[in-house]
Amino acid sequence: MIVLDTNSFPSVFDPNSSDNSDFCYVLRWVLKQEHACFVYGGTKYKCELRKMTKYLKIVNELNKKGKIAEISTQLIDDNEADLKRICTDAAFNDKHIVAILNISGCKLVCTKDIKAMPYIKRKDFYSDMKVPQIYSGVGNKDLLNVTYIVELKNRC
Repeated sequence: MIVLDTNSFPSVFDPNSSDNSDFCYVLRWVLKQEHACFVYGGTKYKCELRKMTKYLKIVNELNKKGKIAEISTQLIDDNEADLKRICTDAAFNDKHIVAILNISGCKLVCTKDIKAMPYIKRKDFYSDMKVPQIYSGVGNKDLLNVTYIVELKNRC
């Protein structure tokens, strides 16, 4: 299971993207591994997803193949609100990504957002799990393995 930050959609889904050679492995892994999928949820993520019109057809096809898992919007939004109280740093604008990881139990995220990475790695943001790993390019290809296929919590 992997949370895919919307900033990585072109890199993962578009073969013509300049860095697709670094991120194409994420899509291949999800498609090849029997129980692997992309994990999403929450109001903010859904809003960002709607803006990614170029990729909605791909997302819909992945959903039909059982490669998309939605997590409870209410639980994600509530956790995001908790994170806003814990951390008021203006630079922390990806609370929804941390909330998806925390509420779902997913242990892997794909993002290109360097500013978000220290926040994703904060131990105090996660209640019942270890800090997730970050796929940020081909150097993290070894993360794409069965260790990160988990039973998701709070699916819709």
